[in-house]
Amino acid sequence: MAFCGGHPCRLPLAAPPGADVGWGFPWWVWVLAGLYAAFALYAAWDTRRQRAKLPRAEQVAELKKELRTRAPNARGHVRITPGEFPGLTTAEAETVADEVGLARQTHGAKGLWLFYRKGTRPGSTEALDVRGGPRPEELRQSAAARQLAAWSRERDGFDPLDEATLKTAEDGVRRLRAKRDRLVVAATFALMVGAFTAIAVGAAWLNGSLPGGFTKGDDWSAYVLGHVLAAGGLLLGSHWIRRGRHAKRESRARHEPVIAAYRDVVQAREAESDRRNDTERG
Repeated sequence: MAFCGGHPCRLPLAAPPGADVGWGFPWWVWVLAGLYAAFALYAAWDTRRQRAKLPRAEQVAELKKELRTRAPNARGHVRITPGEFPGLTTAEAETVADEVGLARQTHGAKGLWLFYRKGTRPGSTEALDVRGGPRPEELRQSAAARQLAAWSRERDGFDPLDEATLKTAEDGVRRLRAKRDRLVVAATFALMVGAFTAIAVGAAWLNGSLPGGFTKGDDWSAYVLGHVLAAGGLLLGSHWIRRGRHAKRESRARHEPVIAAYRDVVQAREAESDRRNDTERG
């Protein structure tokens, strides 16, 4: 029961007939959202339609380019949506991938084409594909790739087409990534223990159990252990977070520039190939 001016009154339980009970947005917002959704659907359909019109040879060439230039994700996969290449079957895509040194993962794909570099294991910290792309000896056949690699040697002091340099960078990225993952798990566990214990200890201080619990009663050891766990968990968690950030900065400073330079060389080779193909068509 509500009171209006000191007198009891009844509040309406439902809106009167004809009242606006919408979501609170103006009508034009819904119109714009509908138009945007319709445009996005049309753009996706038109892209698929245009791709379907491409000859099979052009789709094969486009898929090869995507497989060579796309960087692998955190699990070492090059993800391709089959709808981007409607003229190719899964078996044909596997054949194309085999030509560029990739294999297809058949489990856990969820409707996607998941490719990984041969000799690597997706999701493995020891053999994860970090660099992707073709082999260095293939890239050396491109004048643009050799020129960019020479420029990188002069500017950065390393050769992005040297297999030993690439392997060292890959191993370093894998090692530091695995170290960072372990530190994240350890820090999360330590912070959870420290936070929950700190809440329990704080409640003991608030309800008056402390500080008397330290000097009398049989639970003094539990109170001491609680303070140690709370302080140790929070301090260790913070320390491991800082170490994880340091590992990430070390990877970015020491190893990831080599991988980035290698990706630039791959892009230079593909740009040179595209220019050559355009010239031949012209």
